[in-house]
Amino acid sequence: MLFLWHRPWLNRRLRGDTVPLRTRNRNGPGLSSRGTLIVNGPDHVKQVFAGSPDTWHAGECYEIITPLVSELSMLVQDRQEHARSRKLVTPAFTSAALRSYEPMIGTLAEDEVRQWPTGRTFRVQDRMQRVTLEIILRVVFGVTDPARLTRLHALVPALTDVSPVVLMGLHRRSLRPLPPWRTWLASRREFVAVLRAQIAEHRQAGPGARSDVLSRLLKAEVDGDRLSDDELVGQLMTLVMAGYETTATAMTWLVHDLARMPDVQDRARRAASEGDTAYLDAVVKECMRIHPVLALVSRGLSEEAEIGGVRVAAGESVAASVSLAHFNPAHFPEPDRFRPERFLGDAPPPATAWFPFGGGVRRCIGAAFSLLESRLLLRRILLTFELTAPTTGPERAKARTVVTAPHRGGRVIATPRTS
Repeated sequence: MLFLWHRPWLNRRLRGDTVPLRTRNRNGPGLSSRGTLIVNGPDHVKQVFAGSPDTWHAGECYEIITPLVSELSMLVQDRQEHARSRKLVTPAFTSAALRSYEPMIGTLAEDEVRQWPTGRTFRVQDRMQRVTLEIILRVVFGVTDPARLTRLHALVPALTDVSPVVLMGLHRRSLRPLPPWRTWLASRREFVAVLRAQIAEHRQAGPGARSDVLSRLLKAEVDGDRLSDDELVGQLMTLVMAGYETTATAMTWLVHDLARMPDVQDRARRAASEGDTAYLDAVVKECMRIHPVLALVSRGLSEEAEIGGVRVAAGESVAASVSLAHFNPAHFPEPDRFRPERFLGDAPPPATAWFPFGGGVRRCIGAAFSLLESRLLLRRILLTFELTAPTTGPERAKARTVVTAPHRGGRVIATPRTS
């Protein structure tokens, strides 16, 4: 359903604020058995986010990605299971926790940017994938062993860069003994084994020995309840799948855009020099508005509901369109223009108009981590380089697994700053 990224397709089918969609793939994993109602108006988006978790289920809508994250992942859980997992994972992403990660992220950002090629065209996507993966391995997993880092740098891209054909085929046992499914499953088994070894080492080191995300997950306790090793594996896999390619792609678009907007780039560089984090955050958020990582925020219904004057039967789903909402001129005048100022001042866009991380009780738990990571990367890039674009025009969006990235990898030229 990657075509759902395209706003022109959705706009042609709009009926007010809704787009009814019927799918021929009945009873397939991750798809409604009868249909989906796509909405984008703020009131309808609010209804999706505020729906009771007992009847509005997100996990079942993402069943298709279960092989990527395991059945114990928050992404595919619903009801009490999801609520429990979220409570136990939240302590790793509090404001205090994020402050403790900031020095390491800043150091890794500086190390990466120092290695960028200068004076010639290169693909930003490749560089962003490398640094976001390094941040996950070191700051989230707490990996320090060089050999383990090297192996994970090979395993993670092999697992995440999975084609829709392979992903769908993983749900058919008859295909698993055949390549490419057999190869992918072998990589997954090795990846899980590495995660278990990392968890065991952290447990042996004891509480307080490290300050990475995994260490905080090991210490997390709610009413005497803790995450088991199997659950830790599931949540760590979730953090990889939700935070690796997504953040890398968002940052690729941001560098791609700034290279083509010298005025915004100069203003952002002044903010980086002056420590104006509010403006840098606004630049990141505006890029996420124009290039949302998520296409749709979906909920499956276990009971009949009415939304936008349309009755949605039990067993069908409702999906809030991120791309349509992000270009709604009622909230974003001149929506095609890159204007970070939209996110400054006392009246930022409401959570029903800007929701690149989803919303409600299912909002991405790593959203603040992603924004922090993006801001620190952006600051280091701007203080180190002047960014310019090749002679070619802006790159078009191309589908990559679950995201859409610049079709040529976000090609730019980085020139070292002299002052």
